[in-house]
Amino acid sequence: MPLIQVDPSVAETAVESPADRAFVILRTLVHPYTEVKPDPRLLGFLCWEPDLLRLYVETEGIPGVTAVDVRPSGALTALLAALPSVITEEDRMTVDEMDPHVSHAIDLTYW
Repeated sequence: MPLIQVDPSVAETAVESPADRAFVILRTLVHPYTEVKPDPRLLGFLCWEPDLLRLYVETEGIPGVTAVDVRPSGALTALLAALPSVITEEDRMTVDEMDPHVSHAIDLTYW
C-alpha cells in the first residue's frame, strides 16, 4: 500500500459548510448512546434554508411531535447538550399552524 505523507503546514483546510454542521446535529441526535434509547428521539428533519434546520422530535412526558428550529451555524455543543431540557420548557412552546405534522414548535434559532 503506498504511503503518502502530507505536510500539515502547507495543506489547505476545508471550510466547514452549513450542511456539515447540520450533519453534526443529526448524527449526534441519532447515535447518542449504544444501549439507551435516546431522549429526545429524532423522527425527521427538514432543511428550510442553508442555515435553518427543523428537527422533528418526540420526548417522554410531552405528547405528540415537537418541531425544533435551530441554526447549524450556532453554538452546537451547547445546543445539543441543553436540548433535552430546553424542549420541555412549556413557555418556549408555540403552535405552528403551518406545519400539520407537529403538536407544538420551539424556536431555538437564536438560542
